[in-house]
Amino acid sequence: MRTIVITGGTDGIGRQLALHYIRNGDQVIVIGRSAEKGEALRLEAAKSNRENAFLFLQADLSLVSENIRIVDELSAKESRIDLLLLCAQSQKFSSVYRETEEGFEHHFALYYLSRFILSFQLRGLLRGSAAPLIINVCAPGVKGGVHWEDLQLRTLRPFNSIKAIMHGSRLNNLLGAAFAQSAADMNIKYLLFNPGAVQTKGATEAFDHKLLQRLVKLMYNIIGLPAEKAIEPILRFVHSPPEESLTAYKRNKKLDAAQMIPYLEQSDRLVRLTLELIKRQYGNFNIT
Repeated sequence: MRTIVITGGTDGIGRQLALHYIRNGDQVIVIGRSAEKGEALRLEAAKSNRENAFLFLQADLSLVSENIRIVDELSAKESRIDLLLLCAQSQKFSSVYRETEEGFEHHFALYYLSRFILSFQLRGLLRGSAAPLIINVCAPGVKGGVHWEDLQLRTLRPFNSIKAIMHGSRLNNLLGAAFAQSAADMNIKYLLFNPGAVQTKGATEAFDHKLLQRLVKLMYNIIGLPAEKAIEPILRFVHSPPEESLTAYKRNKKLDAAQMIPYLEQSDRLVRLTLELIKRQYGNFNIT
């Protein structure tokens, strides 16, 4: 029985993956913010007589402290992790710059910083697996550069959460490269996955304006996939993991990592800058 950890596992793609692997007979650990949604998943597990193989850990992954707590809890509970699925993301549109209580821009913290911490800090548990795999559900293939002097887009005016998410996707590209380089001798595969447009509540209700909601829902009904279809490539990747240490896909299309991340050496720079940001809050933080 595999041990599978899913962040953002109470909504959208993460929830569909959780339900699939619960019913598949795996041990599934879901990390999410809503206790109510976690309870709904537990009830689904109970319907399949799989309640004992399901665990919900409530956490606000936009906080560094919560990510560190989750790492500690998993390290205390588990001897290994076979699959880490990183799906947590806020799609809510905002034109207002918003920081967490720890002082990080919200999208940067949830969409990138959490994935950085969990990827590196859970390597020890992943190494205990015969075929460890991390799948970072982000948006590889998004063009553009990295704002090295302003990773959190603090000076972006007017602020735009869509731009922040796209920038976070480029940071996740470099995170994948950095992880693959640092874990080359650990046999841990890292896969960046772009699901494209997915018909989730978070996507269709990203805007507060009712007309925009209807337009987005109409567009996603035309070009998007339901979550149960969007996860099919992920299921195939898990069944037949890639041989390369780093791969990237947009749905079923494999992307050229060298073209997607033209300056792989900059991944070391990103690790250094990220550690500097974290250490301002947690002086003894290091990647293991």
